[in-house]
Amino acid sequence: MDNIYLSNFEILCSQGNLQNTLEAVKSNNIRIDKKRIVTDIQTLDAPYFLFEDEIKDDKNEIYSSLKELVSKIVSKIDQHELSSTGLIIGTALADLNLGFAINSDAQGDAYISKKTSIDTYASKLVKHFGLNEFTMTINTACTSSANAILEASNLIQSNILNKVIVLGVEIHSKMLSSGFLAMNLITLDTQKPFEESRDGLVLGEAIAGLVLSKEASKYKLLGGYSNCNAASITGVSESGEEYVEVMQKALINSNQTVDSITAVKTHATSTPASDLSEMNAMDNIFSKKPPLCALKPYVGHTIGACGTLELSLFLSCIDNGFIPKLPSQNKHIECKGGIFMLNYFGFGGNNTTLIIKSEQE
Repeated sequence: MDNIYLSNFEILCSQGNLQNTLEAVKSNNIRIDKKRIVTDIQTLDAPYFLFEDEIKDDKNEIYSSLKELVSKIVSKIDQHELSSTGLIIGTALADLNLGFAINSDAQGDAYISKKTSIDTYASKLVKHFGLNEFTMTINTACTSSANAILEASNLIQSNILNKVIVLGVEIHSKMLSSGFLAMNLITLDTQKPFEESRDGLVLGEAIAGLVLSKEASKYKLLGGYSNCNAASITGVSESGEEYVEVMQKALINSNQTVDSITAVKTHATSTPASDLSEMNAMDNIFSKKPPLCALKPYVGHTIGACGTLELSLFLSCIDNGFIPKLPSQNKHIECKGGIFMLNYFGFGGNNTTLIIKSEQE
């Protein structure tokens, strides 16, 4: 198996670019806004990690923002390699026209479809930047861009592509946010991962990208695993056995043992059931748990973008000598490198674990 490396990290989230976000995490000076979320039976002004400059849920605005971020990534790639560089997007965004169609049908109105493929963004981006015409867009809820990283690795290992740009994208969506509210998963307070008083998540917006290739860097994707195994559409069993399976198989695929894991980047939604399942699963995996990190208290739950966003931010923090603290802890944990387990667990029972090695300087 060839070595697969990660490079060219670029993000845009509620705290700004990667450097801005790193400084916000380091100083614990986190900017958070509020957003009105509406369902048929409830309206709530909830905390929300929003972009400082609004990106509307409009295909032209989304494409423009994606193009701006991809241009920064492409500028670091040799122009002669662009034709062998593919693009995969991970997102939970849905075509708004589907929602319009549902509403029209419910009201008995005539509806003329304006649906465009969810892969439209990727297709336009590769054409604009002269990338390989191969594209994918993955929507597996909260694991979307984490799964995109695994698919990118498969394509490179198979010698189909030399490099792959992986993007995660999530902006405020009325449909998505109202769904979380309807399931009583939104907190009016702060996220408190793994604390007894935890009562829900805070949603967030993000666009984040990186490059996978065989070109050596200090970050190596040792392996990973993704499964679909759910006790229900929106959750897993209390024991977390579904999470146990994905973590164990990721370790096997990476030729690692639990003792080699320096720290775990948890999924940590701060919802009562999900956090309980995740902690029970880790109790099953680790006889002595390594340090745990949760990034959603700093940037929100960015759904389809959290794979690329949280990986980029986590590795940037390691580069700066620390593992971000949990809200219940007093200070960040010193760390300059190691082997890390990054967990992403999603609706529909899709769960993904990545094992990443970060070399010390």
